[in-house]
Amino acid sequence: MKPESGSPSLEFKNNRVEYYNSAYLVGPGGNIQGKYDKAHLVPFGEYIPFKKWLPFLGKMVENVGDFRPGKKGHTLHWKNYSIGIQICYEMIFSNLSRHMAENNAALLINITNDAWYGRTSAPYQHFSMAVLRAVENKRSLIRAANTGISGFIDPTGRIIAATPLFKDVVITRTVPILQEMTVYSRFGDVFAMACLVISLIAAAAACLYHLFRKYSG
Repeated sequence: MKPESGSPSLEFKNNRVEYYNSAYLVGPGGNIQGKYDKAHLVPFGEYIPFKKWLPFLGKMVENVGDFRPGKKGHTLHWKNYSIGIQICYEMIFSNLSRHMAENNAALLINITNDAWYGRTSAPYQHFSMAVLRAVENKRSLIRAANTGISGFIDPTGRIIAATPLFKDVVITRTVPILQEMTVYSRFGDVFAMACLVISLIAAAAACLYHLFRKYSG
């Protein structure tokens, strides 16, 4: 596997500079073979919501970034496969991983800076989200965190290997590469939404039934 590296990037569009939080796919000779731009940015960290209508917010929040979002579901070509890279907390959003699997990603990779979590429960919770993304899409997932937890997760959600927090460790593992689509990868939250609609209809029907009995009796 060629290494992934994160870095801000910029592009000139419409006579202006646009900044992105990016991950690069780097080849053995140091050549850049692809770039993924973070699609789900952190509000008040990487951008200011409603900045156009509330410009004073920029003066209230120090050191906030001014990044532009990338394209959701964008994958990078690697050998005969496509890989999906997610930056930092993008891993907690199931639809982002699903769009990558839908776009033929055969492997998911998460690079993240978890340093500000310290030794709290947050790094463990963040890592557990990666397990869900692997299971939902039946994809191996490789995670690299600067202070841990880094690790390898197989398509069934089994943690093959993981590093402890704040330990300098280098680990390598072989993971399966799969391209089959799961029901969730194909249809997303349709089942959950259907259950919600059915529950609301059932609740409304029960209320109407009790009201009918109350006033008809």
